[in-house]
Formats: sequence, structure tokens, C-alpha cells
Amino acid sequence: MSNYPNEWTKKVVLKGGVEVFLRPEHSNDTEMLWDMFSTLTEESLDNLIHPFTRERIEGWTSNIDYDKNLPILALIQEGGKERIIGSASLSFHSQESTRHKAELGITIHDDYQNQGLGTTMIKHLLDIAQKKKLKKIYLRVDTENSRAMHVYEKCGFRIEAKLEKEDYVKGQFRDDYIMAIFL
Repeated sequence: MSNYPNEWTKKVVLKGGVEVFLRPEHSNDTEMLWDMFSTLTEESLDNLIHPFTRERIEGWTSNIDYDKNLPILALIQEGGKERIIGSASLSFHSQESTRHKAELGITIHDDYQNQGLGTTMIKHLLDIAQKKKLKKIYLRVDTENSRAMHVYEKCGFRIEAKLEKEDYVKGQFRDDYIMAIFL
């Protein structure tokens, strides 16, 4: 595992005045991540590209390689304890022909949507990507997730492709868009 990237920490204030600390994920975040993902609404869970299980989260936190994946968490202080309210990441490519790009993924807890956190986290990851000299960031989004697409477009992402019948949710096929931004 590569060294913990302290340089990617940042304090921000949301529209409503909530102070949020952005920092890379580390190995003792498993419980807080599980708390966040296990309390998402059904609608938010349906919009996730991959199902989230406790085992999946344990796999993330036990095997962090910041050279392959840079997970950034958004934390607040609540009742004297830290609480994760957002999770975003850049997944890097190691193959020579694709090293210039990374895939972005993001989930914001329902209680903190529409407060600017998604935009703030995406812009933070785009800043990191530029500092790492990446040229392209892309993501996948359900074609029916108009709120997320609005945030991505506001950050400069554009639709590149449509993947038909990409996901199967609750007995129905759903399409995804590939959206990207060039840095």
C-alpha cells in the first residue's frame, strides 16, 4: 500500500453552513462507511452502479492502494463523533494506453444532497486529477438519474455514450450514460 496522501485533505463549508472535512479514506473507516451506505434511501441505492455489502466495504478499507484508487470521504462532527456523509473516488488505470484517464464515482448521503457537497467533492477530485496530470475523467450514471447528471454537467462533464440495458434493477433493464470531462 502506498503512503497516506495527506495532501488531499481539505475543509469546506456547505450552503447551509455545515463544516465538512474532506480526506482520503483509511483502514479504520469501515464502520462509518457501512453506517453511511446502510442508511441510504432505496432510491439512492437503486442509483448505485454496484450493490454495496459489508464485505465490499471491508474489502475497500482493508486493501487501499492510493496509486490505483483514491477514495475521498466527506465527514462532519455530529454528537461529538465523526460521521461520513459522502464518498467519492478516482480509479486510475495502469495500462500505458489508458494512464491518462481515471473513473470517478460518488455517493452523497440523502440527508446532505442538494447542499453543494457533490459539486464540492467532484471539483476537489478534478483538482487532484489535474495535479496528477490526468487528461480525462469519466463516470457512469443511470440515464434516469437527472439530479446527478445536472451536477455532473455543472462540473463540466458531457455525455459521450449510452450503454443500453446496462443494469438490471427490480426486474427492469436500465440504461447508463458514460459522461466525461477533459482537463
